[in-house]
Amino acid sequence: MNTGPLLNLLPPELRLEIYSYALKNENILLKPIREPPIWDEVQQDSQTSLAEISLLCTSRLITREARQVFYEINSFSISYNHLCCCENRYPYPVLDNNVSSVIITSFMPRESANPCIFCREGGYGLLQYLNRLPKLTHANLSFQEIFTFTEYAPNLLAQLRKHNQVTVVSHEVGVIDVLGQHLSLQFELPVLRRAWATLAQARTSNHAGSRVPGEQTMRTALEYLQFETNVYDRTASSLLPFFTASEEDGTLSLQFSGVKDGPQRRADFTLALAAVLYDVFADDGGSDSIAWADVTGSGTWTFVR
Repeated sequence: MNTGPLLNLLPPELRLEIYSYALKNENILLKPIREPPIWDEVQQDSQTSLAEISLLCTSRLITREARQVFYEINSFSISYNHLCCCENRYPYPVLDNNVSSVIITSFMPRESANPCIFCREGGYGLLQYLNRLPKLTHANLSFQEIFTFTEYAPNLLAQLRKHNQVTVVSHEVGVIDVLGQHLSLQFELPVLRRAWATLAQARTSNHAGSRVPGEQTMRTALEYLQFETNVYDRTASSLLPFFTASEEDGTLSLQFSGVKDGPQRRADFTLALAAVLYDVFADDGGSDSIAWADVTGSGTWTFVR
């Protein structure tokens, strides 16, 4: 198709700016399950609508120039089930080399005698692949449930520490940030993040439609751990190091903000808390699954940020 004299008169930098205005989506774009290969836009109410990409079909010149802009300025989300080819006979092609931000949902590496490139070394193959994408600057690995997170997240973080000079921090319980490499990497357990934030009264919306699967059960488990601390002055032994003594009366309480190495402590707490919750759920809520430790004096468990 002829691009027309007007387009030919515009300098490349102006054309790129026009593409940015036309193709920018405020919401995350979700990869559809089946063809046609069109990105869906995830709205705030969890509904999807087709992203407007008709501009990419205008001409060869516009397609070549605008396609790169489209992937660079938007954030994308794709299920790990669509990438993994251990069991999926028709996986999606690898991510576009121009993608700058991506969320991998339902992260769960497969145990196989011949794992695909993403499932190798318990999912470390995916991290290696993401690090090779030339323009990728942010990646979020989202775990669907507590068991997968507890099984894979600590090992993946250990491998990252082994092979790279990275720092592991957290600014929100349930989300772990890996710093120190060109790729900003996050490990997220949405059900824990949402449940903790709700109990901390950090969320303004608390209706059932906004919950993720298992959030109510997670909140109940967290409240159970809080009850044991505040009433019986005991907590899981692996969580005891995260209680800080008050300078006034020596009372122990959970504290991250304002504490030395607070972001690192919160990251370690997220991993330790997930392991405790794993035991709770594996034992159907039984207290015998937890190795309890006395909280000296009067312990206080609050859902702090």
